[in-house]
Amino acid sequence: MLQTGSSPPRLDGLVVLVVDATTGIGRELATRLSAAGAVVAVVGAGHPDRGDDAATNAAFLCKALDDAGLTALPYRIDIRDPAEAGRLPAQIADDAGPVNAAVVVLPPPDADGELSHAFHAVSAALAAALPPGARHIERTPAAAAGPDTATAEDRSWLRSVVDGLAADAARATSR
Repeated sequence: MLQTGSSPPRLDGLVVLVVDATTGIGRELATRLSAAGAVVAVVGAGHPDRGDDAATNAAFLCKALDDAGLTALPYRIDIRDPAEAGRLPAQIADDAGPVNAAVVVLPPPDADGELSHAFHAVSAALAAALPPGARHIERTPAAAAGPDTATAEDRSWLRSVVDGLAADAARATSR
């Protein structure tokens, strides 16, 4: 069957770290990036308000992606420890290669202020630890009905992240 339209962007060879990648838009982003060919570091963000095990969730998502023939590696950080997050890019570089981009999915707008502050501190530590030229992206999801729902605005953002990273990769290879 003949397909029309543009093909999805390719991210082959890119290593992308996604914090809070086990639920909601973080999970959807990790899945899309992996499907586009990126090696995704799926980072479960453990914190006191979390009613589940971030490390187990990261491992389960990576297993599901692996079963689909995609590449993802599980990691876990304690969101209250920015120094741990700052060490993550080097650990991922040892496992998969230099990190090309880090995406941090921040808590929703109605989240506890202490949790939001912790996520911002982790995001800053990651940004400081990224190799030169790597992109740092943050996103606060639009308020949604549950952890696995995304608004139209969130879905548009997901597409823009994948498309933006693909454009960056294309520019880098054309140099």
